[in-house]
Amino acid sequence: MATIGKILIAGCAVSAALWITYVGATDAPGAMPGDDAMTCEAIGTELAPYAQQMMPNIQAMGNSQLQLYGQARQKYDERKLEHEAMAPLASAGALDPTSASKRAYAMAEMAQSAKERSEDETFANSPLAQQNRGQSEQVAAQAQQMQSNARLQRLMQLAQQKHCDKKR
Repeated sequence: MATIGKILIAGCAVSAALWITYVGATDAPGAMPGDDAMTCEAIGTELAPYAQQMMPNIQAMGNSQLQLYGQARQKYDERKLEHEAMAPLASAGALDPTSASKRAYAMAEMAQSAKERSEDETFANSPLAQQNRGQSEQVAAQAQQMQSNARLQRLMQLAQQKHCDKKR
């Protein structure tokens, strides 16, 4: 049994060594001479044009998301007040032996729910929401296109290997 474990460990070690050799090879897709000597600053400099290429679409999407958030937050505040206004009716329903106020509260709650569903649907189909969805799709398509760029992928790999994200 110990022999199988040693063989397994040796196999894993050989696989890891081969993988590291492949990853570090200068003939890896997108690799250029001198990549291994690059500093995080040099990697960042070479990555900058890619980020600048995406920035206008990301900013536009971010702006529309902020507007959507502002509208949603305002709607939340309005609904909170509406729900708080219904609280006395709910309390009255608990004390009413005839259940008339309980029925009134249930009807008011159903009407409120229907109103909120309609508002949510209108909000989801608003021009701003549609614009944001289009912008999100555009950013995703651009990012997907960049994934096929071997040099960009190599730079990202180098940045990760050198722990550049932790050296700020």
